[in-house]
Amino acid sequence: MEENGSDRHDGVQIKVWIPQDFYDLLRARAARFHTSVAEESRKLMQMGLSGLQGFESLNGRMIQMDRFLHEHLEPLAFIAAMDSAFNAENWQQNAWVQSERQHNGDKEKAAKPYQEYQRMLRERATKRLQRKLRDLDRDDEAAEEE
Repeated sequence: MEENGSDRHDGVQIKVWIPQDFYDLLRARAARFHTSVAEESRKLMQMGLSGLQGFESLNGRMIQMDRFLHEHLEPLAFIAAMDSAFNAENWQQNAWVQSERQHNGDKEKAAKPYQEYQRMLRERATKRLQRKLRDLDRDDEAAEEE
């Protein structure tokens, strides 16, 4: 067998019990790479630990992302939603006043074009949201044609 990390005795020796099938796997790897079972165990343990370090780093980044979402994006989304709701109410009020003016104060005649315009804008907004949520990339000109 080649000289390996287990022959150098640089570290702490441990004794563990492992299932027979895992031991058979280690023996097969040792035969394939011309090393000892102890060396293959050490290699696999080091690979597993290095994977854990990457996982811990990823987990830390996910925690930072979550913190960023809660501290920044959620408040911004809330403010944007409130502004949007306020603007929608303001728009509806202005659209109704304009429709009434066009029909000389006749509320019945003003209601129909106002409702049609509202329906058209709702459909346009719905299609825009559907495209965004379904991740369909189209330019605005194609969207306007629909």
